[in-house]
Amino acid sequence: MESLSPATMELVLERLGFTTLVAPGPRGLGALYRAWCRSVPFDNIIKRIDLVEGYTPFRNNDPENFFALWLVHGTGGTCWPSSRALGALLHTLGFDVRLGSASMADDIMGRVHTHGTVIVTIDDEQFWVDSSMLTDTPVPLVVGEETVLDHPLRPVRVEPVENLWRVHWESGAQPGSMGCLLLDGDVDGDHYSARYEASREMSRFNTALYATRNATDHVLSMGMDHLIRLDVDGRHNEGPLSEDRRRELLIDEFGYSETIIDVLPPDEPPPNP
Repeated sequence: MESLSPATMELVLERLGFTTLVAPGPRGLGALYRAWCRSVPFDNIIKRIDLVEGYTPFRNNDPENFFALWLVHGTGGTCWPSSRALGALLHTLGFDVRLGSASMADDIMGRVHTHGTVIVTIDDEQFWVDSSMLTDTPVPLVVGEETVLDHPLRPVRVEPVENLWRVHWESGAQPGSMGCLLLDGDVDGDHYSARYEASREMSRFNTALYATRNATDHVLSMGMDHLIRLDVDGRHNEGPLSEDRRRELLIDEFGYSETIIDVLPPDEPPPNP
């Protein structure tokens, strides 16, 4: 498992709101993950720019580079780079961490390695800590048992499958749950790099902006020129967004730098039916 430099770890913890090191226990994991969910968005901004500009490999693939971009521009990443970065942060703090590889929407796509996640073990208890699902709370994984995590905006149900699990979660962008089947609970950074690079060929995040982040009482998601605000009263849809309104929201609501948004490519038109 990769580690962060002491300087990077200090800057990241400060940005997340911590003034001291986080203790590697249940309370520390809960506090750190909640801070991550409220501070580090799931997005494809760097991926969109790098695909258009021709960067190889993706600039946020490496955890140090991921955090350097986040600290300056507020960008996150899709599952592979963001999980790798979260795993490196937790490992550096002393947590027992493994990188997992899963199949998102396996009922539709089959058992294909399309999703990266993080699994933390504390006193023989395992927790699913996901940088894409942003569940606010670590999700307990119990062998052979179903687990339900109540949350007003991010409910989760864990279904045991053989000796692993399928996690059913809800995104902020659309109603209904989606299943994600864990295929391998212990892979390395090279696996993540290979899967991230392979996604250049086909991914829903290659041609248009998608971003989501949690706040205290709502979830913001942007995609397909619409802003979805999810709160306890339901989903509120604003759009289609003008170019100026989209830029304003990305800077003021999501917290991205003007510099990065000014080089974000426009969405590509959908393919003809």
